[in-house]
Amino acid sequence: MKKNCYHRKDGRWQYSRQENGVLYYTIANTYRELLEKIKQIKPKQIKQIKNVKTKTLTFFSYYNFYIDTYVKTKKIKNKTVNVWLRENKQYIQPYFQKMPLDKLHSENIQKFLNQIDKERTQEILYQHIIKVLKKAYITGKIKKDITLGIEKPIKTNTQVRKPLTIEEQEKLINHIKDTKLYAFVMFSLIVGSRREETIKFNLLEDLDEEKQTIHIKGTKTKNADRYVYVTKEFIQFLKTNMKANTFDFNIGYPTHELGKIFQQLYIKNCLHGLRHTCSANLYFLNAKDKYRQLQLGHSSIVTTNNIYTNIKENIPKAKLLELYGNLYPTFDQTFD
Repeated sequence: MKKNCYHRKDGRWQYSRQENGVLYYTIANTYRELLEKIKQIKPKQIKQIKNVKTKTLTFFSYYNFYIDTYVKTKKIKNKTVNVWLRENKQYIQPYFQKMPLDKLHSENIQKFLNQIDKERTQEILYQHIIKVLKKAYITGKIKKDITLGIEKPIKTNTQVRKPLTIEEQEKLINHIKDTKLYAFVMFSLIVGSRREETIKFNLLEDLDEEKQTIHIKGTKTKNADRYVYVTKEFIQFLKTNMKANTFDFNIGYPTHELGKIFQQLYIKNCLHGLRHTCSANLYFLNAKDKYRQLQLGHSSIVTTNNIYTNIKENIPKAKLLELYGNLYPTFDQTFD
């Protein structure tokens, strides 16, 4: 592998090199594309941070500078800014107040993250610290990209994500029929959309009755923006049960409320489990793997088969038809 090239955690390739106060930097989707981009790099003079003395710059002071320059200037919620400020005062300052930025190394950061008790706090601090250190490297404040040596915290209390059993599906549907979540949950089960995608759905704009398709405006993968075939019965269901043209609640509401419902019904699962359930139900209804991949918006068929079809019980097609009627499409050789 060519020197100064490395494979990023987000799947892309990066080339970074500093020489005589000049930065050579580029990012590409593939290694071959990166090699081509390297030939066309236009070097940039490394900018100096104003009003900050490099000789005495600590990680804490640069963290403050990053918040003022790159966080507060963005159009984001005050709540997000307050998270940055609170974590800086409560965690970064006590631990890194006297640590020179140019003396910082990955072991310091890893030791700091490992002693954080709360998993969510640990995860947020990791994400923010990575952003700060990346910016410090790009702007020439540190000579090495030390983020490469920092391991992402491992979640131990992760939510269960698996398909619901047929009994759990029946209990859930019966429980929510008269609630605000009814149309949202059924949409998730039939369409298999992600929470953010479902929230974006607009009955007037995204439904094509003539073609019997729903436009899912996704951005997570190259296949995320997609058109999903739905039955006439499901279209009628949406018209009858959606109180407005959109799901009229904030993005955190369904996660929170459904979590409480699962606890009441003694179901160990979460909102994202409905997406897994959709994949499993389509499988039992004889939908082909490629169809399920495209409906769920996965970039790879491997994700659909290995993660979203974690089948632990065999659900007869007749039981699904009994529970859902014609809300799911039928799959035969001519259609599928």
